[in-house]
Amino acid sequence: MKRSVPVITLLLLLLLFPGRRAAGEWAAELVDTPWSPPQFVAVDKQAQNFALFSRQSPLRQIESLPCATGQELGDKFKEGDLKTPEGVYFITRRRNAGLNYDLYGDLAFVLDFPNPMDVLRRKSGHGIWIHGRGHSITPFETQGCVALGTPDIHKVDPELAERMPVIIANSIHVDGPDAARLKEEGQAVVEATKAWAKAWQDRSDAFFAFHDPEKFAITEGQPFAAFRSHKERLFRALPWIQVTLFDVRAVPGPDYWVTYFIQVYRSPTLISQGVKRLYWQRNTDGRFRIVGMEYDEMPVTLADKSGIKAGPVNQAEVEPSTPRQDTVSEEETQVRHLVDAQQPILERMAQKAFHALKLTRPATPEDQAILEVAMDSGAKAKVATDALPKAPPAPAPLAVATHEQSPKIPSPAPVQPAPQPPIVTVAEAPAATPVPSAPQPAAAAPQTQKMAKPDPTAKIKTVLETWRAAWEKGQLDAYVACYATTAKQGTLTGKAAIRAQKKHLWTEKPPVRVDLSDVTITPRGKDFVVEGLQHYRDQAGNEDFGRKTLVLTPSGADYRIADETWTKTDARPTPPVAAAGTQLKSEPKPSPTVAQSPAAPAEKAVPQPKIATTTVGTTQAATTVETWRKAWEAGQLDDYVACYAPDVILGGRRDGTAALRAQKSRLWKSRPPRRVTVTDLAITPDANGFKAEFDQEYEGSDGVKRRGHKVLLLRPAGNGLVITSEIWSRS
Repeated sequence: MKRSVPVITLLLLLLLFPGRRAAGEWAAELVDTPWSPPQFVAVDKQAQNFALFSRQSPLRQIESLPCATGQELGDKFKEGDLKTPEGVYFITRRRNAGLNYDLYGDLAFVLDFPNPMDVLRRKSGHGIWIHGRGHSITPFETQGCVALGTPDIHKVDPELAERMPVIIANSIHVDGPDAARLKEEGQAVVEATKAWAKAWQDRSDAFFAFHDPEKFAITEGQPFAAFRSHKERLFRALPWIQVTLFDVRAVPGPDYWVTYFIQVYRSPTLISQGVKRLYWQRNTDGRFRIVGMEYDEMPVTLADKSGIKAGPVNQAEVEPSTPRQDTVSEEETQVRHLVDAQQPILERMAQKAFHALKLTRPATPEDQAILEVAMDSGAKAKVATDALPKAPPAPAPLAVATHEQSPKIPSPAPVQPAPQPPIVTVAEAPAATPVPSAPQPAAAAPQTQKMAKPDPTAKIKTVLETWRAAWEKGQLDAYVACYATTAKQGTLTGKAAIRAQKKHLWTEKPPVRVDLSDVTITPRGKDFVVEGLQHYRDQAGNEDFGRKTLVLTPSGADYRIADETWTKTDARPTPPVAAAGTQLKSEPKPSPTVAQSPAAPAEKAVPQPKIATTTVGTTQAATTVETWRKAWEAGQLDDYVACYAPDVILGGRRDGTAALRAQKSRLWKSRPPRRVTVTDLAITPDANGFKAEFDQEYEGSDGVKRRGHKVLLLRPAGNGLVITSEIWSRS
């Protein structure tokens, strides 16, 4: 026993402070050059640190956050090796929907692994992301991704953008002993990039000398001779070519460089624009050669200002964008492998619980839910009803029972007490019904008539109270049963994601109070929109107030929540609504004019002065939005910040104008705004002012565009309106 103590201590030291490098580890050195990216991410695997750098002469670190990387040390070489790849990568996509909350939280950024250098080295694997976590992060816990705490990834979200470089290395150093050499190499590859573009424009044979034929063929997946033959045919066919590069940047990798830039290509038959990345590596003669490339097509913005008009497009000239497979991450792949390994056990459990029912392969995050249902003997018949394939449609919608229904909502009993097999869908009942004459035909008919004309408002009230009470009591199954299978709740999509998020949240901070007041129910086609003020408090004493909007959609004879949004406000519900469902105010409040003269004709219900007042307010709100948009587009920081209330809530956080000013000042120095477009603006009055909703497109000076939907809450201040809340969701 005495000898085991130092052994355990040594193992702990090796785990906590790994001094020995695994094979292939890279110590990245960051240097400040005129060609450095204006902003980039650097991940130090050894220090488990995520840093955001900005080059504003000199290079400056603007964020440093803890992160988690792969469980194993060293560079990634094959799928499932639990290692995080090392090299230079680029963000290709931002994801905030359809995520497994426990693995990724509610936000993720997809990287371009494997890049051409990874292909050249015969690496395998896919789906390396920077993502959040549904729980607190632990060092070296991922399957290969880079994980941040959920608050931290939301903190850097405004700074991260598509095509931004991400440097991942075993260790990160700034201006180390190799700084002089790296600056010299950086200048060399930038000059080589410009010379490559000129040779292309000149349609010269020198263009092909910039490539390493053997390595380029591997990364491009075609013989170099085919690439050369295709280009030579174009050189002969086209009388002229113009290739213009903008904003050339260079980033060093483990034994390679990446240059990237905006490329504008013009010819008599084509005008195109995109971001190109060239991967350079030293050849045997000591000169840098192109061994791979990536290209992302962009809308033409720079090329169309040249005055050159292209003729009919020559498809042979079009450069295809680099394909990006939208696959699941390496981390979820490992989870699926584990699920696959347990598939025989799942099937045996299902067969036992469902009386020899064949369980098909489960769909990703629902596996745990299937296990829970299988263990719940009280839900056997309900699960069987919903799970049996190719069931004929049920004759009476109200008689359908699925495993999505709350356990407290009993399924209606069959009309006839004929004996049934142990597992019977309700849809099977009509096959046995018409044989004998029904003993109570008269009683059955009126009952059917009553079911055919249900009161939608009463049903909505029942669903709301069931949902509210289940939430307040922390009854997870009953709460989730109130949602449609593909429901959206903020950034979450699907019942599985909602369940996972609430299960994690309620374990630490269970709810103790949920009140609704000023509730209105408005029909919208077959759906109903419910709006009201919400007061929430948890067991830890945290509470918040806000405006809740629910969209309820038909589900059989009942309704389920299909969409849920919430905006935090300071307005406390008055008076608070207790648990009783009868206290939900489901009718819209009539205006004072309508209440004073209920018998007045419809056209006189709202007098003209009331409409005029509303019109003036709406015009003022639209003017405020336009003032805000212009200030943003012009980069006028003082005018932009003046449009906000001092304690403005941004994305659910009460950051205030001080934080807003600091964030925009930092961002606009390196990437000032170029264009801000607002479309489909809808302004609606509410209890405290106005709500403005619209589609927004933003373009920075780097040419990167971001599109999405924005919601602004505007409140009176002085003689005008200010923004008190801003919510933005990308699309």
